[in-house]
Amino acid sequence: MAQHAITAVHFNDAKMDLLAIHPVVEQEFGSTEFALGPVRRISVGECADLIAAGEEVCLARRTENHAWEVICDVQLLPGGSGITGVDIVGRPNSALQGLPVWD
Repeated sequence: MAQHAITAVHFNDAKMDLLAIHPVVEQEFGSTEFALGPVRRISVGECADLIAAGEEVCLARRTENHAWEVICDVQLLPGGSGITGVDIVGRPNSALQGLPVWD
């Protein structure tokens, strides 16, 4: 299970620059839903550093019961300076770009 969850992104000049990231604080055994701690805004580079340090990061969305669920995992791009969402078999997808955006 991921240790951190990204719930929203911020774009600057059509490029993602900040992420809303929360610590995962609680998960019910056998469930895909979990609770999140307080949000922090970090740069894409800081998120890449977390992953490079061995931290597990996922993308999350709200469920109908107002809990959170995993959309997909997040991995480093080749070269280690960027991140991408990946599907269940580790292939990059566009889920990161599909998260809610804040101004």
